[in-house]
Amino acid sequence: MKIPQCSFCSFPAAWKRPTDGDLLCVKHFNKSFLKKVQRTINRYQLFGRDDKIVVGLSGGKDSVVLLDVLTKLQKKYPTTLHALSIDEGIRNYREDGLRFAKLAADRAGVEHTIMSYKDMFGYDLDDALILLGPDRKTACATCGPFRRKILNIGARELNADKLATGHNADDESQTFLMNIFRGDMVKSLHSNPVPKFKNKAFVNRVKPLRRTTEQEIVLYANFNNLPYQETPCPYAVEAYRGRIRDLLMEYQEHEPGVIYAILNSADSLFSMSDLIPSGVEFDGNKQI
Repeated sequence: MKIPQCSFCSFPAAWKRPTDGDLLCVKHFNKSFLKKVQRTINRYQLFGRDDKIVVGLSGGKDSVVLLDVLTKLQKKYPTTLHALSIDEGIRNYREDGLRFAKLAADRAGVEHTIMSYKDMFGYDLDDALILLGPDRKTACATCGPFRRKILNIGARELNADKLATGHNADDESQTFLMNIFRGDMVKSLHSNPVPKFKNKAFVNRVKPLRRTTEQEIVLYANFNNLPYQETPCPYAVEAYRGRIRDLLMEYQEHEPGVIYAILNSADSLFSMSDLIPSGVEFDGNKQI
């Protein structure tokens, strides 16, 4: 059986891009991947030339790839990188993630800081969930706010200008749909990818992988021999996001470009939100 050839050179193709059908060898895949992330950074003006960038590094594929890509792209600029990992205290899971996070930080040659729920809040996530009892909300509903808070505190202590996270195109489209299904348009507007915070209490959070799919990220990690934690969080089965993910995956089989269509719709909404007078609030579809 003849191996298909790359659309841009004579080397064997390693991947067929779903949106346009182009065949890419490993070299041209990597080149395309880096270009896409750079375009995303430019599109949303995510970084300034002298920024200190703190990268949220969990040890999973998204954050490991993000750190590797930013390490390569930032060489042209006087920016600096620092990795920040959070130990939530999830037994038989987080220890493995921190090991991969350290490997990624060492490979990138950046300083690496670890902060824990236990030190910051007095409880590990496992212990906090036990204390909350059987009627608690999902683990993600408890963990999410704690994680965002400690990431912001850590980024502030490290004097960061930007906090970069590994949220990808799949994550962002799922989040947008989740907020729509819940009728929470205000929360959708808070997800604007363009850095806007002026309050010094908050470090602007940016998402350079916003327009990069999960499939592309896995391929980049494997093509470039980047080890990462593959074991999913044991609490992920409780998340509402799983149902939205399944819905999107099924729809993608028929419409490969649906994720980008959702992201483009979200960006249009963000642009329109700039025209809404301050003080106007929304409750679902009803203006109040």
